[in-house]
Amino acid sequence: MSVVAPAITRQWIIRFIVAAIIVVFIFVLAVLSSDKVKSIVDTLTPPHLPELQVTHRDGSWLEQYWPDQNWGSKGKYVSEDAKKYHHISQGTRTIPIPYHWFVELEQPSSSIWSFLLLNSFSDKGLFTANEFLLRFGFIRSEADKFNPDGLPIGFARSDSITLPGYPTRTVGVGFTCAACHTGHFIHGEGEHKVEYVIDGAPATTDLTLLTSTLAAALGQTALSSKIPFFDGRFDRFARRVLGPAYSPATKLNLADELASIVSASAGNTDIIDVDEGFMRLDALNRIGNQVFSENVNRRDNYHAINAPVNYPHLWTASWFDWVQYDASIMGPLIRNAGEAMGVNAYVDMQSSLDDQRFSSSIPMQNLVWLEDFLGGSQPNPIDGFSGLQGPKWEFGAIDKAKAELGASLYQSKCQGCHLPALNTEQIWQEQYFSPIVYQHQGVPRETKEKVLKLNLIQLSQVGTDSAQADVLARRTLGTAGVANVPAGEVIPGLGIDQVICGEDPNQLYAAQQTDQFAYGEHGAYRGPLGQELSLTTLVDLPVKDGGNILFGLALGAIVQQTIDAWFKQNGLNDPALQAKFEGGRPNCIRATSGYKARPLNGVWATAPFLHNGSVATLRDLLCPEGGQRAKYLQMGNIAFDSINVGLLQPKGFAEEAKLTLKRGQKYTQDGYFVLDTSIPGNHNSGHHFSDQYDPKKHYLNQVTGAIGTAFTAEQCDAMIEYLKTL
Repeated sequence: MSVVAPAITRQWIIRFIVAAIIVVFIFVLAVLSSDKVKSIVDTLTPPHLPELQVTHRDGSWLEQYWPDQNWGSKGKYVSEDAKKYHHISQGTRTIPIPYHWFVELEQPSSSIWSFLLLNSFSDKGLFTANEFLLRFGFIRSEADKFNPDGLPIGFARSDSITLPGYPTRTVGVGFTCAACHTGHFIHGEGEHKVEYVIDGAPATTDLTLLTSTLAAALGQTALSSKIPFFDGRFDRFARRVLGPAYSPATKLNLADELASIVSASAGNTDIIDVDEGFMRLDALNRIGNQVFSENVNRRDNYHAINAPVNYPHLWTASWFDWVQYDASIMGPLIRNAGEAMGVNAYVDMQSSLDDQRFSSSIPMQNLVWLEDFLGGSQPNPIDGFSGLQGPKWEFGAIDKAKAELGASLYQSKCQGCHLPALNTEQIWQEQYFSPIVYQHQGVPRETKEKVLKLNLIQLSQVGTDSAQADVLARRTLGTAGVANVPAGEVIPGLGIDQVICGEDPNQLYAAQQTDQFAYGEHGAYRGPLGQELSLTTLVDLPVKDGGNILFGLALGAIVQQTIDAWFKQNGLNDPALQAKFEGGRPNCIRATSGYKARPLNGVWATAPFLHNGSVATLRDLLCPEGGQRAKYLQMGNIAFDSINVGLLQPKGFAEEAKLTLKRGQKYTQDGYFVLDTSIPGNHNSGHHFSDQYDPKKHYLNQVTGAIGTAFTAEQCDAMIEYLKTL
């Protein structure tokens, strides 16, 4: 009996321990499988990135080659002005931490488990190391006076700026114009492989991947600061940031500041209806979300990301009458200041109107320099266009016979929309190149400088994806205050009170009543036979706070008030100087139902094609095999296809894309984005040269998307050859 009792006791103890272990295991499993923990783990786990593409197999950098684009750069040489363009500040704080933190931040561990196991012992290397940061699609840039820490093209320091969660003003870091408007691609084999860098071309970056990876790095560093005795990651960060000032006290203070910034950045997450991926961004919706939702804490003004576009190329754009793909904005300073606001320049939208609400961190003089550098002097028939030029084709001799045939085809099939080529005498005719005419306070006016009069092509004609054109036409938001509530709950309006310029609403609505209006080649009224009757008049449009106002009008007004606040803040009260800053053009905004047809100079270097980047090559755009464009595109690989002219696509990619999407993933195992063109916002429809086009019918009466008769194989080769010459 005395022997049996201890045995039974041991049995119960063992059973109790086993049960306890099972309970603890079930509890841990339940915790780890909870949505909250999963969300934290997801945030702390960085996405998989593509391998670095701009190095040789031995790890040495590919040679960078800069074509002559009239900016002084050529071959290996980069001009001082080009370097300034690459890193001049727009007063932005796109990266939500101080500059000196960013350059000392460590790369994230690949998973939460590797972080927990190796936190104290393994230094992953700096986040800003080229070997890491270039994997997001950025372009290597040397350290110099404009870029003291050798950050990639497009990163800039912003002095004396406020950051949410940080206790004092500090030096920030954000994007400048070049971040989205400098492109590169790789051409050649083996030791002859070269990285071609094109100023003003579309960027190849994936900013969603950058944001997620930065969040993981900051989150892991903040979590490390909370783990006693195993805070190696944070301690390494603290020693680099604090330098000689490092001590237990300063380290604790830094941990508190980091926690505060992480907390301030952990607000509302993006709602993504259409993924952007490499080489694309839903710029207009993101600008609207930053200005009218994030800046003023009005979540009801947030709009899901659903209209990504390929970054537009910049050469010649300074001389367009309207910019943006949907030809919606006229003023260059309005466009550029709005862009700076969209990538998180500071704008005071909370102070009273008497305390200079709308003052900002944007250095308007820098934006003016950028525009002047891009545009150059007034174009004329003798000197042509100055400023930034499109790159010349350098990948084999041009077949002159094919190019001549292509030129004739361009004149018959393309010129009606895209204007005569800019290297022809015809482009200087008044119908293509003339001042902007508008009314101000009822008085007819025109701009001093002449501009290119671009054609706006109606969606019902061109047939391309409508998502981007719908943004300004359909998105509304609220800027009004809240009244008729208890005193403590009263909320003032944003303070929008501005007269901008736009199309005469009386003409637009009157024409709609008679079914006469359609945006044709020139945005014109048309009669019953499709004939163009007259242009709409640009007039003054008062814009005030409201509960449901058009996004485009609100944006044009609030950007103007931000510019006016800068003029007042800096003592610029000379109307002539203010007009010079604003490019001598009115602040005209319009919501359209189409896309502009820009000149095609340098188009060969701007892949992917169509406004949403849904077509990989010029051949796929003009004459796809079997008449069908590829349903899936691989985005992020910067290899150049010099035969079909555009993004090189791997053979059999459709099968890899299907398997990737079937797994519920958007990126391949190699880290490249799968662009699925069956999704609205990604459609590759329209702009077809097709047998469905009937030459006997007016262009407005064709099948939607058919813009010309189909090319033969010979004609297709000729068109591509000609486009290389522009």
